[in-house]
Amino acid sequence: MTGDEQFLLARLRLMISTPALRAKHLDNHYALQQAIVAALEADAVKDDKAFQAQAAASACLAALHTALVRWAEDDGRTPLPDMIAKALAAVFGEDMAWSRPKSPGGTKGNDSAS
Repeated sequence: MTGDEQFLLARLRLMISTPALRAKHLDNHYALQQAIVAALEADAVKDDKAFQAQAAASACLAALHTALVRWAEDDGRTPLPDMIAKALAAVFGEDMAWSRPKSPGGTKGNDSAS
Protein backbone atom coordinates (compact mmCIF):
# COMPACT_ATOMS: atom_id res chain seq x y z
CA MET A 1 0.00 0.00 0.00
CA THR A 2 1.38 3.42 -0.91
CA GLY A 3 1.80 6.23 1.60
CA ASP A 4 -1.14 8.05 0.01
CA GLU A 5 -3.36 4.98 0.40
CA GLN A 6 -2.30 4.54 4.03
CA PHE A 7 -3.10 8.21 4.68
CA LEU A 8 -6.52 7.86 3.02
CA LEU A 9 -7.22 4.69 5.00
CA ALA A 10 -6.37 6.47 8.28
CA ARG A 11 -8.60 9.41 7.35
CA LEU A 12 -11.47 7.11 6.44
CA ARG A 13 -11.16 5.18 9.69
CA LEU A 14 -11.31 8.47 11.60
CA MET A 15 -14.33 9.61 9.58
CA ILE A 16 -16.16 6.31 10.12
CA SER A 17 -15.55 6.32 13.86
CA THR A 18 -16.47 9.98 14.46
CA PRO A 19 -20.17 10.86 14.08
CA ALA A 20 -19.52 14.57 13.41
CA LEU A 21 -17.00 13.75 10.67
CA ARG A 22 -19.38 11.18 9.16
CA ALA A 23 -22.10 13.83 9.07
CA LYS A 24 -19.74 16.36 7.47
CA HIS A 25 -18.69 13.78 4.88
CA LEU A 26 -22.32 13.15 3.93
CA ASP A 27 -22.99 16.90 3.92
CA ASN A 28 -20.10 17.28 1.47
CA HIS A 29 -21.70 14.60 -0.71
CA TYR A 30 -24.93 16.61 -0.75
CA ALA A 31 -23.02 19.75 -1.79
CA LEU A 32 -21.23 17.79 -4.51
CA GLN A 33 -24.54 16.37 -5.73
CA GLN A 34 -25.92 19.90 -5.98
CA ALA A 35 -22.84 21.05 -7.91
CA ILE A 36 -23.13 18.14 -10.35
CA VAL A 37 -26.81 18.86 -10.93
CA ALA A 38 -26.15 22.58 -11.38
CA ALA A 39 -23.49 21.79 -13.99
CA LEU A 40 -25.83 19.44 -15.85
CA GLU A 41 -28.87 21.71 -15.65
CA ALA A 42 -27.48 24.03 -18.29
CA ASP A 43 -29.05 21.59 -20.76
CA ALA A 44 -31.72 20.23 -18.42
CA VAL A 45 -34.40 22.88 -18.23
CA LYS A 46 -37.25 20.51 -17.33
CA ASP A 47 -37.80 19.48 -13.71
CA ASP A 48 -37.79 15.78 -14.68
CA LYS A 49 -34.26 16.12 -16.06
CA ALA A 50 -33.09 17.84 -12.88
CA PHE A 51 -34.66 15.06 -10.80
CA GLN A 52 -32.97 12.40 -12.93
CA ALA A 53 -29.62 14.17 -12.53
CA GLN A 54 -30.12 14.40 -8.74
CA ALA A 55 -30.99 10.70 -8.51
CA ALA A 56 -28.05 9.60 -10.66
CA ALA A 57 -25.56 11.83 -8.82
CA SER A 58 -26.88 10.64 -5.46
CA ALA A 59 -26.63 6.98 -6.51
CA CYS A 60 -23.04 7.43 -7.67
CA LEU A 61 -22.04 9.27 -4.50
CA ALA A 62 -23.74 6.67 -2.30
CA ALA A 63 -21.90 3.89 -4.15
CA LEU A 64 -18.62 5.77 -3.68
CA HIS A 65 -19.31 6.27 0.03
CA THR A 66 -20.17 2.60 0.47
CA ALA A 67 -17.01 1.53 -1.37
CA LEU A 68 -14.83 3.83 0.75
CA VAL A 69 -16.33 2.58 4.01
CA ARG A 70 -16.01 -1.09 2.96
CA TRP A 71 -12.43 -0.48 1.79
CA ALA A 72 -11.55 0.99 5.19
CA GLU A 73 -13.28 -1.85 7.03
CA ASP A 74 -11.33 -4.29 4.83
CA ASP A 75 -8.06 -2.56 5.86
CA GLY A 76 -7.42 -1.66 2.24
CA ARG A 77 -6.82 -5.28 1.18
CA THR A 78 -9.00 -4.98 -1.91
CA PRO A 79 -7.77 -2.29 -4.32
CA LEU A 80 -9.97 0.78 -3.94
CA PRO A 81 -10.75 1.08 -7.68
CA ASP A 82 -12.03 -2.51 -7.60
CA MET A 83 -14.18 -1.74 -4.57
CA ILE A 84 -15.63 1.31 -6.34
CA ALA A 85 -16.32 -0.76 -9.47
CA LYS A 86 -18.13 -3.37 -7.35
CA ALA A 87 -20.27 -0.69 -5.71
CA LEU A 88 -21.18 0.90 -9.05
CA ALA A 89 -22.00 -2.55 -10.47
CA ALA A 90 -24.30 -3.19 -7.50
CA VAL A 91 -26.18 0.02 -8.27
CA PHE A 92 -26.14 0.13 -12.07
CA GLY A 93 -25.40 -3.47 -13.08
CA GLU A 94 -22.25 -5.07 -14.40
CA ASP A 95 -22.64 -3.63 -17.90
CA MET A 96 -22.66 -0.07 -16.59
CA ALA A 97 -19.84 -0.43 -14.07
CA TRP A 98 -16.52 1.25 -14.56
CA SER A 99 -13.68 -1.08 -15.44
CA ARG A 100 -9.94 -0.67 -15.45
CA PRO A 101 -7.00 -2.55 -16.90
CA LYS A 102 -5.81 -5.53 -14.86
CA SER A 103 -2.25 -4.31 -15.10
CA PRO A 104 -0.25 -1.94 -17.28
CA GLY A 105 -0.79 -3.16 -20.80
CA GLY A 106 -3.57 -5.51 -19.63
CA THR A 107 -7.02 -5.87 -21.09
CA LYS A 108 -9.94 -3.87 -19.87
CA GLY A 109 -12.34 -5.52 -17.49
CA ASN A 110 -13.37 -5.86 -13.92
CA ASP A 111 -10.48 -7.82 -12.44
CA SER A 112 -11.87 -8.28 -8.96
CA ALA A 113 -12.32 -11.93 -8.17
CA SER A 114 -14.56 -11.70 -5.10
